[in-house]
Amino acid sequence: MREKINKLARGIVDQERPSTHFSEERIEGKISLLESKTFEIFIQSLNAVPMRGLVYCEAPYISLHKNAFGGVRTKVSFTVNTEGMEEESELRGELSFVYLGGEKQIPYHFILEKSPSAKQLKEIRHFEDLQKLMEADKKAATRIFDYRDFLSAPIMQSAKAVKLYELLKPCGNRALALEEFLAYFSYRPKNGINRKGLLSSSKRKEEKKLEFPEGLSLEEKISLCIRRGERGEEAFELYKRGVEENIKLTNLYENLLYSMKKGYKEELPRAVYLYFSYEYRVEEGLASALYYNILQNFPENSEIYLRFARQMQDFAVESMLAGKMDEELALLYQKLILPDMVDEKMAELLPKLLRSYKVVVEDSEMEKLILSHPALKGEEVYSLKEGEAYVPMPYKDMILLFQDGMGNRYTRVNHRKTKVFEGEELEKRMERFSEYTPVFLLQKALQLEKEGIKTEEELECMERAFDNSAFSNSFRMEILSQILAYHRQEKQSEFPEESLRFLHHIPTKGMKKKEKEDYLAALLYRREMDRALMFYKEYPYLHIEKELLPAFSDSAIDRGEEELSLYLSHLAFRAERISDKGLSYLLEEWNGSSKEMYAVLKTAEQRREEKGGIDASRLLNMAERLLAQCLFTEKMREAEEAFHLYRKFSGRESLLIRAFLSNYAASIFLYQKRELPDFTALLYEEVRGESYKERVPLLYLLALSYSFSKRESLTEDERELLNSIVPILLEKNLVFSYTKSLAKFVPLPGEVLEKTVVEYHGKAEEKPYFSVRAEGEKEFHREELQHSYHGIYTASFLLFPGEKMEYRFTLGKEDKLLYESVLKKEEGMMMEGEDVYTALCKMSRLLMEEKVEELLPLMEDYEEKELSIARVLKD
Repeated sequence: MREKINKLARGIVDQERPSTHFSEERIEGKISLLESKTFEIFIQSLNAVPMRGLVYCEAPYISLHKNAFGGVRTKVSFTVNTEGMEEESELRGELSFVYLGGEKQIPYHFILEKSPSAKQLKEIRHFEDLQKLMEADKKAATRIFDYRDFLSAPIMQSAKAVKLYELLKPCGNRALALEEFLAYFSYRPKNGINRKGLLSSSKRKEEKKLEFPEGLSLEEKISLCIRRGERGEEAFELYKRGVEENIKLTNLYENLLYSMKKGYKEELPRAVYLYFSYEYRVEEGLASALYYNILQNFPENSEIYLRFARQMQDFAVESMLAGKMDEELALLYQKLILPDMVDEKMAELLPKLLRSYKVVVEDSEMEKLILSHPALKGEEVYSLKEGEAYVPMPYKDMILLFQDGMGNRYTRVNHRKTKVFEGEELEKRMERFSEYTPVFLLQKALQLEKEGIKTEEELECMERAFDNSAFSNSFRMEILSQILAYHRQEKQSEFPEESLRFLHHIPTKGMKKKEKEDYLAALLYRREMDRALMFYKEYPYLHIEKELLPAFSDSAIDRGEEELSLYLSHLAFRAERISDKGLSYLLEEWNGSSKEMYAVLKTAEQRREEKGGIDASRLLNMAERLLAQCLFTEKMREAEEAFHLYRKFSGRESLLIRAFLSNYAASIFLYQKRELPDFTALLYEEVRGESYKERVPLLYLLALSYSFSKRESLTEDERELLNSIVPILLEKNLVFSYTKSLAKFVPLPGEVLEKTVVEYHGKAEEKPYFSVRAEGEKEFHREELQHSYHGIYTASFLLFPGEKMEYRFTLGKEDKLLYESVLKKEEGMMMEGEDVYTALCKMSRLLMEEKVEELLPLMEDYEEKELSIARVLKD
């Protein structure tokens, strides 16, 4: 670029510029997600003129191998890095090429290819889609259900779906697991497994009738039952009779209780109560049944009740702290656990016990119950005993599955569910300790996850929930979204140090793109700029909210992050949110297309006029670079706009000014573009200010004389300047079609005035053929063309008034026609500046017509002009 500017400053216009060809007009391709891929663009100079240029790309995921190119044939290569872009589907942008003679923007569009499974999963947006797939191809649907990344499917973006999928994973029959997964959400496929469970009206096996040898007494029968370990209903009746008849046998009372059916409410013989009242610790397998029976039959002030009161209460407390539950224990808890007895430890267990249910399953093939919640990690397994189990269900939306002996799990099995514990007073008492219980923590987190965090106390609650390892990862991510949403509230200027520490230690590896963007925004809202910059450098594809861009880009500038500062500042600029600091940085450092640079410069100019916050030197810096680039790329209109700004910001670099004037002079003289008065005036001052006009670039003299030729009048100073220019041009034989028009301002020699000049403007390396045909001639014949200046070819002809001549320009051996016209010299009165042959023709005609009065002044005028021209040329 510097070489080009230096040549222009000396008035050297290089018309031989490279005819640049790019192998691609648009770059498209496919990239495997989470990988890097390199692309190449080949650039060639079709006319073998060496190229020089630069390439820019602001996207942080694109790395240019080098940003400069040159030569006759070269390539520009770059690498696209998609690491971390788990959810993106495409990338769009452009590469900006700035090169000798032009600018070019090549757009790119890359499709990010996921694995075949990921493509299929992307299409499963609704459960109905998966249902239809299973009905069409059960094997394919089952295979997709088993994909490792099935959790990335759109239907799996809720904690409930994720939890259900985890609970069904152990199923050996995967088709069944998929069907049950769909059935849970009320989408049972038409080709599903038609399963009928084995129903049983009674879960208890039929008991065999007790058989005894003939002639045995009651005592002998009871003794035999004890030895056999009989504990059925018939044995219970025998044991009961034995107690009533005061039979003395070892373990009789124990066997009575063991054989008593669960939930037995009838009063037992008094001797049973007295027998066990002498033992403070009743055998564990007997205590629940005994105490349940006592509570059913004796009031609190009765003798029997009082005998057992202390041990019953201790047993109830121990059982509660052990988390045990059945119908008998439920009555013990309800009667014996008083509200005043509830402490922190007990408060942790009570929520589950208070919401315990008896589940009765009618399908005898089911052996276990699987219980969990979308917000909880893992699962709880309960064995069914005779089709029954007691399970705690302290939360809404608990997921209950049924498992058979083969390990298959089902979501829809006929069952009955009955709450077993009513304890309103305990519930009220428990509220005092609620904030210390995991159940309350989850319930509160579930509430806040839906309603959002509004206070710092609620924020602290959610932070504790996020740190709780008992909660599932998917639910913790939902909690995190709410935490980050609270941090993003701009109104929160002051923030507790504990919450900031929590923000610092959030694990980011498992986050999805949306969560990463929320985390970045939270850091920015909390002015945690160092962490935000480190995080963004790791994930530079993240979207940044408009209002956060100014402060973020400013912080990057303050910390010397050069590449990131440019990228963030330009993002802020495009979002119309850029700060004065960011705008000043762009003015100093941004390089790109002239259109982008001009937009930055105009915005900065307006900002300075409105607020005065931008230093003029920075405006001048970019104006200078923009002007140089426009001159290098030969973008004339942009160069003119840039020059206006450059001068406005007090640009005075003579090298750059003269380079621009050369460019402008070339545009009006070589390419005959529209003149701009301000620039022509500047060109005039530049030429006028040089005492030795031979030092002025020849192009300036040609452009200025051409400009003067189109005017009706000149000032005295302009005439004087023109008088100093013309001899230099004539000496170099630079006579063009416009030259004769200067005769109305300055004297010209007859040999210039008497001839008509034909011009052709083309390329210096493509000299055309020139052919003419005079009146009366049948064929064209070639005439010699003179290469006068930078692709301008001329030929001079002597024509008399009224005479005409056809001419044409052709190219190559094929005589490809470029241009043709007719050259004719019109008859008319002699005017100032007319050539000598025209004047002589007029005078001859008047002499023949004997019009002496008209002839005399023409002769005098002709004589005076010839003398003055002679004096000028002599000097």
